[in-house]
Amino acid sequence: MKPLRTRAREGDPEAALELAERYDFEAPRDRKKAERYYRVAADAGLTEAENLLAELLRDHVATPAAKREAVQFFRRAAEHGHPDAQLSLGVALFYGIGVRRDAAEALAWYQRAARAGHSGAMLNIGHMYRTGDAVEQDWAAALRWYRRAAQLDNVNAAHWLARIYDGHEALPENRAAAVRWLERAAELGDAQSKCHLGVRYFNGDGVPEDEARAATLYEEAARDGDAWAAYLLGLCYRDGTGKRRNRRHAEAWFRRAADEDVREARDAIEALR
Repeated sequence: MKPLRTRAREGDPEAALELAERYDFEAPRDRKKAERYYRVAADAGLTEAENLLAELLRDHVATPAAKREAVQFFRRAAEHGHPDAQLSLGVALFYGIGVRRDAAEALAWYQRAARAGHSGAMLNIGHMYRTGDAVEQDWAAALRWYRRAAQLDNVNAAHWLARIYDGHEALPENRAAAVRWLERAAELGDAQSKCHLGVRYFNGDGVPEDEARAATLYEEAARDGDAWAAYLLGLCYRDGTGKRRNRRHAEAWFRRAADEDVREARDAIEALR
């Protein structure tokens, strides 16, 4: 069999797609060459190439003209049944990226992707029902779509369920449901949910009081980049709550939080001096 590059240069669409993906995702990347070979494969009608070319144009070329062309390729792939392209086309239409904003058409594409099992599309439908954008606001529908997405391990959907049930939106607080979805979002790796769940364990709010568990959650969230969790972890080390008292560790975590503009952390550093 001929080498991959030879087949791609001769116009073999499958070889062109494989070569384009190598240029796109493997070091050393060469996205100009990736674009060239995606176009070969896309012009031959390969749906995956249409979608990946659109993503490259949107995310890496990113000029106004490239974003408009990206929409064209997303539409081609979406019409060929590609769920990721259907979601991306919906996002472009919803926010008016490379195309005139049309939230109603965005919803239609989200719904097609959702029927194919795309949790990101389910999440976005939930957002639309929550905000009432292009649909009548419907909290029951929003929660239903968020739950469908979360059941497919969509971490953002689990986070939003926790936020809603925690009383941060228009619905009354449901403490048991909030804890359940905070636990799920934390399991899926959401740093903010880990921090919020840690606060609940620290205070015994809807869960048994457990300072050690709280400190562990703060540390996981802080290592994932949550600045407020870093501050709270510093307090644990400073006060010996859930962690052995350690001034050096406390200051290190306070500094990490202060670097992210947490004012309370800067005050805590000053108080240590």
